[in-house]
Amino acid sequence: MSASLVEVRDLRVSFDGMPALRGVDLSVGRGEAVALVGESGCGKSVTWLAALGLLPAKAKVTGSVRLDGQELLGAAPAVLDHVRGGRVAMIFQDPASSLNPVHRIGRQLTEALRLHRGLSGGAAREEARRLLDQVGMPDARRRLDAYPHELSGGQNQRVMIAMALAGRPELLVADEPTTALDVTIQAQILELLAEIRRDTGMALVLISHDLGVVAETCDRVLILYAGRVVEETRTEQLFRAPAHPYAEGLLAALPPMGGPRRPLAAIPGSVPEPWAMPPGCPFSPRCSRRVAACDTVPPALRPVVEGHRAACIRPGGGQARRATALPELLPA
Repeated sequence: MSASLVEVRDLRVSFDGMPALRGVDLSVGRGEAVALVGESGCGKSVTWLAALGLLPAKAKVTGSVRLDGQELLGAAPAVLDHVRGGRVAMIFQDPASSLNPVHRIGRQLTEALRLHRGLSGGAAREEARRLLDQVGMPDARRRLDAYPHELSGGQNQRVMIAMALAGRPELLVADEPTTALDVTIQAQILELLAEIRRDTGMALVLISHDLGVVAETCDRVLILYAGRVVEETRTEQLFRAPAHPYAEGLLAALPPMGGPRRPLAAIPGSVPEPWAMPPGCPFSPRCSRRVAACDTVPPALRPVVEGHRAACIRPGGGQARRATALPELLPA
């Protein structure tokens, strides 16, 4: 992995005394693509909202978030204003709700250019047109005068990506960027992100439920569960030999692309609520490999093999099945 751009250590977040993150550790290298995967409520989005200082004031955030060695937690507003949208940009889940419905697309793009690159007037408008061209927006010059409601979901997503690129970020955090899009537009957006990474060397953090998207896009995967990282490894290794039973369950729920039909395996139960967290491993009530020791203390993230860590006292177990069931998702 290349030199780290972002280092997150023991990141903890609580709301009204209820913990949402329970000590998240992660790093993102320069130019690297990292995925955060897990069910809703596991802490994927909260991790980056906390890192960028975007949580409400009632949230209590502790730990360390360093960008090129510079601490961001507790940093002055002026420092965060320079980082957010400049060095680190974020695309939120619903582009239509993230864009201002009463302002034209051109005004919103040029505002980002003014804040992060000091452009104004004709120069800002021309750069806004170039950004729309870069993200594949048809008839980009005319779209500058359109309102968000006049564009499709895929076009609004392209506008959001263009706004994120306006500050020439070193890291782009994409929070479910393809959730509301049909498969054709989804493929176009993913190819666009890959092309931008190739052209600029930008790092990418992809927050997603879609393991097919992760397999195609990312170099490394972190599986989150109940506010903790429970598995971290290379993408290929995860799909061939998952170590944590939660990761095995997520992969088992994917329908096979070929072969005979079979019932999909479902993980019983649901993610525990913060006020009803089990005393030991948070996944133990749903785990088929549960033993008495699982109910004592939460297991630490430990190496399974080189470059592969899992927070489980009995890692492994589904390797052979997954290696033969999902070859179509792995990069060629």
